[in-house]
Amino acid sequence: MKEFNAHEKESYLLIKKLIEDNGYKMTYQRREILSQFIINKNNHLSAEKVYDMLKDNGIGISTVYRNINIFVDLDILKEFRVDNKSYYELKMYARKPLHIHLQCEKCGKIKDIVDKEIILNYLKINNLIEKNYNIEIDDVDIMFHGLCNNCTKKYI
Repeated sequence: MKEFNAHEKESYLLIKKLIEDNGYKMTYQRREILSQFIINKNNHLSAEKVYDMLKDNGIGISTVYRNINIFVDLDILKEFRVDNKSYYELKMYARKPLHIHLQCEKCGKIKDIVDKEIILNYLKINNLIEKNYNIEIDDVDIMFHGLCNNCTKKYI
């Protein structure tokens, strides 16, 4: 396992406490799986990708799936689906009023789209929807499909 920087270590210790407070032990396998999400916090990982990164450490695919499901149940990981495939990210980094992704149709990468103006405009729409329909919206995920900036450059 790669050494954590100070921020990553703080995240790890918070999540470790949450896991242990819910009656689970922080096993070697859980630590290794969790560290992939902490170290790759700007990426969206599938269970298969996590397995590929950890198979040389003796961690099987069923162990990866089982622990990812535990992390989702404990609200540590957020799951979202793209084309019938599940991807995961640490929920502590996904807590935004609006979570926008772009899936590149060419290379398959998933990018976060974070833009203050877009979020502010969305919040106006969100408030209007809540008011007009007398509902409360907790979370919104938007998935755009198109070309990322790297693949767009290849066509220019």
